[in-house]
Amino acid sequence: MDLINQISDNIFQVQIPVPFPLKVVNCYMVREDGAWTMIDTGLQDERARAAWTDAFRTLQIAPRTIRQIVLTHAHPDHYGLAGYFQDLTGAPVYLLDKEMEIVPFEWKADGEHMFMVARYFKLHGMPADIGDSVHERQMQVLAMLQPQPVMSPLREGETIEIGGETYRIVWTPGHADGHMILHRADGLAFTGDQVLMKITPNIARWPELDPNPLAHYLDSLDKLERLQLARALPGHRALIYDLPKRMAELRAHHAARLRDCLAAARHCTAYEVCLEIFPRLKSADDVRMALVETLAHLEYLVVKGQLTAHTQRGAQGQELVIYAPTLIPR
Repeated sequence: MDLINQISDNIFQVQIPVPFPLKVVNCYMVREDGAWTMIDTGLQDERARAAWTDAFRTLQIAPRTIRQIVLTHAHPDHYGLAGYFQDLTGAPVYLLDKEMEIVPFEWKADGEHMFMVARYFKLHGMPADIGDSVHERQMQVLAMLQPQPVMSPLREGETIEIGGETYRIVWTPGHADGHMILHRADGLAFTGDQVLMKITPNIARWPELDPNPLAHYLDSLDKLERLQLARALPGHRALIYDLPKRMAELRAHHAARLRDCLAAARHCTAYEVCLEIFPRLKSADDVRMALVETLAHLEYLVVKGQLTAHTQRGAQGQELVIYAPTLIPR
């Protein structure tokens, strides 16, 4: 199967299709003495299930030989099939304790957080018609996370056995509040979406979640660099062999994005800044991810004292958050 890449004798990357611009998510199957560990799952839809069926056939995996499912974080493309596979295999599902705390709120089946997101986008200037299409898409994604699993916690600093090897758990917030990586003594690590080649991980400001995710993401890059990893197995795109170089590129990217956001935030909404920073948005997925990324950078600048944020009434009387340069006293 073209979507399976063998990383080592016992580690296999399985590329699962997702209905997002990224197109695929890298999941991993790790073999040990007649049993398997699954790392990340893909979304709950027909294409993903079909891809996993092909992968199980190619790798000769019987569902009941999957002894554990480990999730680097609970974003839909990594989390969505966890409940389905737990029902199929009987395996425990492990997630960092800090991420477990927010899942019941973020992915509540009645869509409570999705309605909160819709109000949040409106507050930050998203037009009603675009907001409606984004909300509809959010609800579609929520449906692709069902059924949801019963999860067991992992904690930073603990270890877990995967494929007969010991991996240490490291909390790396920023891309997700409870994002984690798993690394072993020889420098190989499952790094989720912490560092990606060619593209930048989405750093997003969502309502009632981390208020300054970009600051925590940059801190997590420092934390990751101190581990001196030799090889990263990421959640998207190619394997990474030179993490310091790639992390330097990511830091430079965010520094440039902060400069652009600071220049664009001239008494306007985050949505207006977003359209200036991302002028070629094509889909509801593009719009929602671009806006929350813009908000992460604007809020970072507010915390740094370079921008202010205040509410005012718009032309139709709606409440809006307006970003503006901080006035420095002379």
